[in-house]
Amino acid sequence: MTRIPTIVENRPGAGGAIAADWVLRQKGTQTLLFMSSTSSLKTSPQSGLVPIGILATFSYVAVTRKDAAPHLAEYMEDASRDDKYRTVATAGAGSIPHLIGTKLFNDYGVSMVHVPYQGSAPAILSVLGGHVAVAIVPFPDFLPFQDSLRVLAQTGSGIETEGWVGIFAPRGTSVEDVARLAEIFRRASQHSQEKLQNVGFKHAWRSGAEARAMHEKDYAQWTPVLKTLGIQP
Repeated sequence: MTRIPTIVENRPGAGGAIAADWVLRQKGTQTLLFMSSTSSLKTSPQSGLVPIGILATFSYVAVTRKDAAPHLAEYMEDASRDDKYRTVATAGAGSIPHLIGTKLFNDYGVSMVHVPYQGSAPAILSVLGGHVAVAIVPFPDFLPFQDSLRVLAQTGSGIETEGWVGIFAPRGTSVEDVARLAEIFRRASQHSQEKLQNVGFKHAWRSGAEARAMHEKDYAQWTPVLKTLGIQP
């Protein structure tokens, strides 16, 4: 397989919107791509970004300390009586974990107190340190801490949404370039299957069309929750 030199430039902020907007402003490039995830809901499927494919999927988890109630229903019963169980840390306001937490607590009629951090690691550490009660994060970010914390809910058990990591190209990218890039990333995904699984991801290559459908589904599902929180998608 041909090795292609790659430069990764991290542009954090606004749930991925800053990076997406920057990519969208670049014209005439065949070498710039945008790696995104379900956390980047502030970028709509109609933004102009061209989906190349989904590299992998992952579960979301809500984690808490081991001295908390072990089951979600019991935990929410405690949270309905005591404010200290309502503090929830995530990687940012308007992110998918923020919206998951809002829905999770609303489903039990309990008000959540959101505590945003700049990343999943500090959110998890805040639970370990006893500063907040719960952190909602992607499972790969939680994996190094699994011996210290308890999973309260996860995708398929209390949490409905599955996370994904996708590759997008700037608007105007030709059909031929999209097909060429999709094949490159499909092969790379296959070759990285074991490594992805070792760090908590699920190998699940999806085509550009499937990536667009997943983005549209998530956007339709979570945009109403964003609006109830007063956050513009």
